[in-house]
Amino acid sequence: MQQNILIRCDASKEIGLGHLSRCLVLAKGFRQKNHKVFFAIRENSLAIQIIKDKGFEFFLPSSTDYDQWLQKEVDINNISIFIGDVRDNLPPRTIQNFQKKGILCIAVDEPSEYAKECDICFYPPHTKIESHEYKGKVYQGFEYVILRDQFYKTHKKHYHNKPNLLVMMGGTDTYNLSFTIIQQLLLKKIDTNISLIINKNHQDFLQLSNIAPSVKLHSNIQDMATFLTQIDFAIITFGVSAYELVAMGIPAYHICLDDDHYNASDFFEKNGYAKRIKKTDIKTLESLPLLSFEKKAIPNLIIQTILSEI
Repeated sequence: MQQNILIRCDASKEIGLGHLSRCLVLAKGFRQKNHKVFFAIRENSLAIQIIKDKGFEFFLPSSTDYDQWLQKEVDINNISIFIGDVRDNLPPRTIQNFQKKGILCIAVDEPSEYAKECDICFYPPHTKIESHEYKGKVYQGFEYVILRDQFYKTHKKHYHNKPNLLVMMGGTDTYNLSFTIIQQLLLKKIDTNISLIINKNHQDFLQLSNIAPSVKLHSNIQDMATFLTQIDFAIITFGVSAYELVAMGIPAYHICLDDDHYNASDFFEKNGYAKRIKKTDIKTLESLPLLSFEKKAIPNLIIQTILSEI
């Protein structure tokens, strides 16, 4: 039986693309199983265009009252499953009202209070939560991390005498860190080839494109998993890409943009997947840490788990 599913998430320069990207993975998976997926998003051109390109319907706020907006959309579209991946004070009463209508409520990697009211919550292994505070079921582990489809395929790793270093400061590079990182690497004369993933609209794109022969810029990579088979080490801002690198067996430096990221990255450091550093300490990058580990298989069980509850 077809289910109508409403996903609440956003994307912007400030919060990045991570929430929307993983929700689109879920949306595609549900669509492949013949369910209908809608998105509820704030008025943001970045999120709107991406969702349009993927062929999904979306709703913009129709009321200044958060709860009233979402209640209207679930009623009009006969929603049976609600999935939240948003950190903007979604009211817990909204979830309670959904449940009164028989809607299955899901939260994905959500620290907000509304998650404690949901029927099911999914968390990656690094998250520190008190499961007894949640009214619904709580699932936590690598199998509940959402990666893009390409990372669930088998890839052959390529090795190099001179390391290939990836620098990736997120889809929006909110703090414009790309130039600072590249500059530090060149100043310290670290003997690597450098691949920098950066948007062509980035304010430093032209300057970085001619900064040094060892630095090559990449934009709009369609198959990141295949691209990563050429990478030996990475410097990234902490986010979903941290798990993508683990899945590919690539050690990394995590540049942590805030205390939450720094605390979350502790899990990776303790398991030998990465070294963490605060964005204020970028200039302390002295050398590449000698890390090595076997890539970890990360099966996505979220869709299967949700549909088993219907």
